[in-house]
Amino acid sequence: MNNNVTFYIESTTELKRFCAELQNGSWVGVDTEFMRERTYYPEPCLIQLSGDAGIACVDIVSIKDLAPLKEVLLHKDIVKLMHSCSQDLEIFHLLFDEIPPNIFDTQVAAAFIGKGDQLSYAALVEDICNVRLSKAHTRARWCKRPLSEEEIQYAEDDVRYLPAMYDSLSAELEKLGRREWFDAEMQGVTNCSVFAINESNAWQRMNALRRMSGRQLAAAKALAGWREGLAQARDKPRNWILADKVLLRIANTLPETKDELASIEGVTDGLVKHRGDRLLTIIRQSVEHDELDQPTGPGRPDTREKALKKELAKLLDAAAEKMAIPASLLATRKDLTAMIQGNRELAVFQGWRAEAVGQVLLDYLQSDTSRQ
Repeated sequence: MNNNVTFYIESTTELKRFCAELQNGSWVGVDTEFMRERTYYPEPCLIQLSGDAGIACVDIVSIKDLAPLKEVLLHKDIVKLMHSCSQDLEIFHLLFDEIPPNIFDTQVAAAFIGKGDQLSYAALVEDICNVRLSKAHTRARWCKRPLSEEEIQYAEDDVRYLPAMYDSLSAELEKLGRREWFDAEMQGVTNCSVFAINESNAWQRMNALRRMSGRQLAAAKALAGWREGLAQARDKPRNWILADKVLLRIANTLPETKDELASIEGVTDGLVKHRGDRLLTIIRQSVEHDELDQPTGPGRPDTREKALKKELAKLLDAAAEKMAIPASLLATRKDLTAMIQGNRELAVFQGWRAEAVGQVLLDYLQSDTSRQ
C-alpha cells in the first residue's frame, strides 16, 4: 500500500473511481467518524478507506450515493480490516441495512495472541508499527465542514496502519494455531440481530435490572421498552427521554399517582406533566400482567451463588492465564452468573471455548449440584 497517496473524496464519481481500485485488492482498511451527542442513531460524517491505491477520506456529508462503497464493503471475498469494529458496523448497518462480511478486527486478533484485552488502536500501532499517534483530535466535530488538514491526517492515520497490523497479527495467529478460533469469533460479529435493539429487548442493556425481580423487574422492562421506542421515534438519546437511574427509581417505587411519581428523586415537573399519565399506565399494566404472579428474574444472588461464582471465576482465570489471553475472551462475569442460573447455551460451552474451559466449568457445576 502507498501510504503517501491520499484522497479526499467529495463526489460519487471520485468514490466510484477509488472503489474500482479497491475491488482489485484482497483487503480494505476501514474506519468511520460520526457524531452521537444529540441523537439516538449515530450520524455518520466520514468514512476512511485504505487499499493498494492509497488512503481516502470519503465525505459522506457531501456524497449521498454510496452504492460504489456498498459494493466493496459487502464483497464477501474482500477482507475488511477494522479495529474495534462494533460501532463501525453499526454505521454500515444503518447506511446499508446489512453488515459487511469477512471482518478482521485487529483488536480481537490482538487479544487472541495475548496482547491484552480491548487494546486501543494507538497502543496497538505503537506496539506493532513503533509509531506514536497523536490524540489531538479524538473529540473533533467530524460533521462540520471544512475539516482542517490536521483533522484529515488524523482520520487517515486511523486506516494507515491497519494493513501492517493485519500482516503481523495474521502471522502470529497462524503461528499459535489460533486462526480458526479467531475466524469463528469474527463470524459472530456479522450477525445483524446484534444491532436490532427494540422495545422488547431494550432492558437487556441495563445491567442493574439483572439484580431485580418480580413487579419491579417487570415495570423496569416495560419502562425501558417505552423509552426505547420513543428515543428511536424522535432520534434522541435514551437519557434525554428518561435517565437510567430515574427509570430504576420509578420501577423500584412503583408509583400509582402523579404525586407519588413527582416525589421520586430525579423526576421533573415536566416529566410528570407531559408523560406522567403514560408512565403510570405502563407501570400499572406491567404489574397486572398474568406472568407477574411469579418472580420474573433471579433477584440478588445468595451466599452459595456468590461462592460458586467465585470458584468458577478462579477456573476461568486459570485457563486464561495458561493460554495467555484475557479471561473475558473465554467468558464474562455475566456468563458465570447465567450458567449458575442454568443457561447452557452460552458461547463458552461451544467450539474452541468448550475445549479450553467450558467443559471444566460444566464439570464443576455438576459436582456442585451433587454436593447439595
